[in-house]
Amino acid sequence: MINIRLKFTKGNEVKYISHLDLMRTFMRAVRRANIPIAYSGGFNPHPEMSFGAPLSVGVISLAEYVDITLAKEMALQDIVDGLNQSMPAGIKVLGAMELPERFKSAMALITHAKYSMKVNLGSIDEGDLREKLFTFINQESITVKKKQPKKNFQMKIVEIRPMILEMNFSGYKEGYCYFDCLLQSGSKANLNPDLLMQAFIEYAGLNINRITITREDVFVEKDGKLVDLLEYRD
Repeated sequence: MINIRLKFTKGNEVKYISHLDLMRTFMRAVRRANIPIAYSGGFNPHPEMSFGAPLSVGVISLAEYVDITLAKEMALQDIVDGLNQSMPAGIKVLGAMELPERFKSAMALITHAKYSMKVNLGSIDEGDLREKLFTFINQESITVKKKQPKKNFQMKIVEIRPMILEMNFSGYKEGYCYFDCLLQSGSKANLNPDLLMQAFIEYAGLNINRITITREDVFVEKDGKLVDLLEYRD
């Protein structure tokens, strides 16, 4: 058995497909590319494939990860090329690495995510916006209301300030404001950037006309540093 980690994009063309559809798309591409993926045992065998932190529908990503186990050896570049020839527009495998026999899954490793946001706020005063963002991000506490799908979508008050490492206003152009942020992400703590932006807009007394979110990268924290998952060694 050979364990492989793949890094791929989920572009604008496929931003509205669900996580389940993404899994199906990958499995079809694996079959078309004749990649010898391993299957679990038992009465209902399934392909040995595990994705990193699921992406919200409508969000673009430049850095998604999936771990697969092969039943026999195959060159990493052949895997990358084969998948890219079989994928729909918007999904591109960027690289691959071989993992040790025992490894932590991408899902278990991810601790942080970097996002960029393009937001249509209409006509704004840049200086005023920067000042409001500064006071917003320097609050000791920032709470939001969050729906709980597993509890009949009841609303819950959630403290999000500890999950915000950075949030910056990076510019204004042709009616759009650009923000970037670094947030906690993963199984232990996870902040949706849309929830963060909604909290800021409400705080600043602004109205969102449109928002586009891109996940630029995800990281694992090691020795106080954030490391790309294709560079991480345990």
